[in-house]
Amino acid sequence: MCRRRLLTLLLLALSLLASGVAHADQPAVPVAEDEVLHGDPTVASMALVFNVGAGFEPATGILDTLAERKQRATFFVMGWWAERHPEILRQIVDGGHEIASHGHSIFDLTQATDAQVRADLESADAAISAVTGRSTRPLWSPSAGYRNARVRAIAASLGYRPILWTVDSADWTLEATPESVYSHVVNGASNGAIVVLHFDSPTTQDSTAQVLPAIIDTLRGAGYRLVTITELLTTTGAS
Repeated sequence: MCRRRLLTLLLLALSLLASGVAHADQPAVPVAEDEVLHGDPTVASMALVFNVGAGFEPATGILDTLAERKQRATFFVMGWWAERHPEILRQIVDGGHEIASHGHSIFDLTQATDAQVRADLESADAAISAVTGRSTRPLWSPSAGYRNARVRAIAASLGYRPILWTVDSADWTLEATPESVYSHVVNGASNGAIVVLHFDSPTTQDSTAQVLPAIIDTLRGAGYRLVTITELLTTTGAS
């Protein structure tokens, strides 16, 4: 029993080491105050990103679709959500997805003091990394897109790069349907586009989760390579 346990621990350590080496080999997105709205417009790549923390029922079917399509994505997670749903966050991590920060719990950081902004971003990273074992730096997307020059400067001072989006799927609205989400994403597709979707908005279960397979298949069929944010912003010449 002792030998078996020792072997299990050794294999786990080797797995974590290999994972660390793989992440170390991946170039990092440069830290800066300038926000990112899209990737290279000359390269046929796009990133699907999922914001997490609206507080409604998580659409875990999204993870099934991504696994079935062997598709990685970037998840911008709120710290409070990581604290409340560690098991689902681990499931996202186990799927090989990129985990980034969506702040901790302040909805509009432009209305917060400098100290509150720093505390929100730092507590988010602490909460998320406690589950994932890895910092969310340098990727951060402000909650609901609320940001200004002051907030972006504070984020950069903490080691973050503000990531926004090119295409809003509008799946966060109460009126969202599979057809409307599909239309927003597919009609907005372009080289370097960042498409924002949501993991736990009011209609996610009945809109995004239902139509995600068709979205992935259509974009791939149109010649787009679907990548993570880090891949989109650090890889050149991909097609």
